Amino acid sequence: MSSDQKQLRVIIVGGSVAGLTLAHCLLKSNIDFVVLESNCDIAPPVGASIGILPNGARILDQLGLFDAILDATEPMQTSHSWSGAGKLICTTDYPQIIHERHGFAISFLDRQTLLEILSKDLKFGDQIQTNKRVTKVEHLPEKVRVHCTDQSVFEGDIVVGADGVRSTIRQEMWRHMESIIPGQAMEDRALMSSEYACVFGISTATPGLIPGQSHRTFATDYSTLTIVGKEGRVFWFLFTKMDKIYSASDIPRLNNEDMEKHMEKYLNVPITDTVPLSAVYKNQVSKNFLALEEAFYANWCNDRFVCIGDSIHKMTPNMGQGGNSAIESAASLANYFTNLTETSSIGLSDIKNCLIKWQDSRRPRAQTVSAAANALTRLQSGATLKDRIISQHLLPYMSQYLVDKMSDSLMGAEKLDSIPLPPRASRCSMPLHLQSTVSDDTKYSGRALWTAPLLGCYVAANITMGGVLGKTIPFLGSILRQGTWTASNGETVNLTRPIYHIPRLDNTFGRLITCFLPSISGSDPRSYAQMFSFMADIGPVYGIWLLESYRKGSSGFDALLPILAGTAFQLKGIGKFAPLYYAIEYIRKPLSSMLHADNRDMKMTALASLLPATLAGCYLPTFANFFASTLESRRSWNAAWQLFPVVVPLLQLPFRIMAKPQSPTVLEESKQQRQKNMFVIRCTYGALAMISGLSFLYARFSAPAGTSLADIFLPNLHGHTEAVESFSEGIARFLQYDQVISMASGFVWLGLRLRELKQSGARVSWWKSTCAMLGATVTVGPGAAFALGWGWREEALARM
Repeated sequence: MSSDQKQLRVIIVGGSVAGLTLAHCLLKSNIDFVVLESNCDIAPPVGASIGILPNGARILDQLGLFDAILDATEPMQTSHSWSGAGKLICTTDYPQIIHERHGFAISFLDRQTLLEILSKDLKFGDQIQTNKRVTKVEHLPEKVRVHCTDQSVFEGDIVVGADGVRSTIRQEMWRHMESIIPGQAMEDRALMSSEYACVFGISTATPGLIPGQSHRTFATDYSTLTIVGKEGRVFWFLFTKMDKIYSASDIPRLNNEDMEKHMEKYLNVPITDTVPLSAVYKNQVSKNFLALEEAFYANWCNDRFVCIGDSIHKMTPNMGQGGNSAIESAASLANYFTNLTETSSIGLSDIKNCLIKWQDSRRPRAQTVSAAANALTRLQSGATLKDRIISQHLLPYMSQYLVDKMSDSLMGAEKLDSIPLPPRASRCSMPLHLQSTVSDDTKYSGRALWTAPLLGCYVAANITMGGVLGKTIPFLGSILRQGTWTASNGETVNLTRPIYHIPRLDNTFGRLITCFLPSISGSDPRSYAQMFSFMADIGPVYGIWLLESYRKGSSGFDALLPILAGTAFQLKGIGKFAPLYYAIEYIRKPLSSMLHADNRDMKMTALASLLPATLAGCYLPTFANFFASTLESRRSWNAAWQLFPVVVPLLQLPFRIMAKPQSPTVLEESKQQRQKNMFVIRCTYGALAMISGLSFLYARFSAPAGTSLADIFLPNLHGHTEAVESFSEGIARFLQYDQVISMASGFVWLGLRLRELKQSGARVSWWKSTCAMLGATVTVGPGAAFALGWGWREEALARM
């Protein structure tokens, strides 16, 4: 202890995970302590297990204890979810993702083993004393005096209750509170309740259960959790809903006779499709039956009393956060004790202020985690209709969302301030000391306001494109009734001939294909040039929409959004639907969510297959539209092009199905994968920009002599109100509005994304960005400029 530190003695009641962690933390800070454990053994073989998650692992690593835990465990690799009928709902590699993001594997081991590790470097008889059951605590003005059943007495400055859910120290603290203000602890006394019971145990290796895997059964009024640890050791839980919600004084004490009778009803419950619960149960080496208490107390401290762990935040074990939250509470309390020793005095008022500040600091995070754990118990046991719908129908589409929620629950976790972070805690993609903060601007309501320019584009599209189309439809109707259309070179095409030979498709797209005939046939040379460039520009636009849906943070809706929007714009015009797509995408995906480490990354299989699928499914029919030898064949190629929003993802499907799942568990492997991803991203947006740019140049220089860029691409400002003299004229004017509005909305979206980058610290010059986009648009066309602008944004995003 340094010369300016004041002596402080802490009495820790309970040799629990929380109590022993606190002891190690105090040892590191040279603070005097003693641990009083009621049992004769600090690590009794009670048959319980515990999972160590990154928030607990980081603190244990700071204390130099995590390597011993790793030696005793099998890191989790995959998680399988099953229905009550034994049907596989989904399989995920979320444990590997959590490991790669946060630096620590999810590890399961016997609670007895963990207590042995935690107590190994502490001195028995000095720092740890067993057979010390506390009966009473005297709170004196200068100290606390702790009395035990063996008549021993311990004195200190602070007493810490780490003695579990039925804490003696919590009871003594309440007694002290009510001696000062009668009824002060009444609210806390009534807080504990129990709605679920749990049979839990440890079994030897069981055929069909593989180390490193976990299995959850989602059913109605019950659920199971099975984790397979080192050498096949099985840690299992059966959660069941009780007949009612019991209050604190009525919570039943369950015994072995109750357990055997209870288990008879659940032995056939499937853990997997081939392993029932009975297979694990017959191999059990230990088991227990408990009512699961739930409580989050209002008072964690009073004067020289303070409680940590289950004694003040008791949660259900489904999320595995009970022990880890106890470790966090112990570490954070030790930080405040360390600060207390550095003050000029350690009187009662100093201790009270210290403990109240700790409580106020620790409560919000602990309450969030506790509520999430209790909610997970109800989700897995189908407590409500909403829970059943999610678990049985939506769970396969929510895997990325759930792993992100788990990461959110880990971010901002407590750590020891007096000890440097170990390498594992820093050399990961999402260090836990970073806060998961979202500014007001990233909230849906705030972001929606910024989409006003996009909504303006949508309104403009409906006014202009709708106005021109209304004047063109009579000409189209006349042509369709006639049944033929003749190009300027004399070629005639039969419009009644089926194209797809599927009536629904022919009825849906037949009229649309007819609308493209004046442009692709060359009957209107200016429209030919504009349409050639426009259709090539749609390639990078749709390609980027798909790329955005490939990010690891994307949900099932995000994957469907570009396909749905693409199909819609083929039917009604991209100018009408591009603004809506960009608005939805911008609102749903704030930059903060993508900066959650690998959420910005793209799934490699989808990414690598996009360019070849786009070349085959989009660009091949695009250029065949204009270069096929006959008008009839061009019409057929246009029919193929109409389906590209669905065809491109379908062409990617075989690659994505055959791909082996990525399992990056080492940071260096993850960095190499990101470098590969960026190389493929550069090739993709570079190729899309090049094709679009070359198409623009071809259109520009193949246009009729004396035709300017404005003549080709820009519609008359009031063209939607002017009369339409012919079918070809109406279609050409419609397509000009379609292109201008769709590309303008794309640039607005890029501007919103660049604004986010600038707010997050990236170097973004609005003047340079605007000039660059204008220059690229004039030089190589809007499609190429859009692809290059998106590519620049992606490069900046990768560096953040």
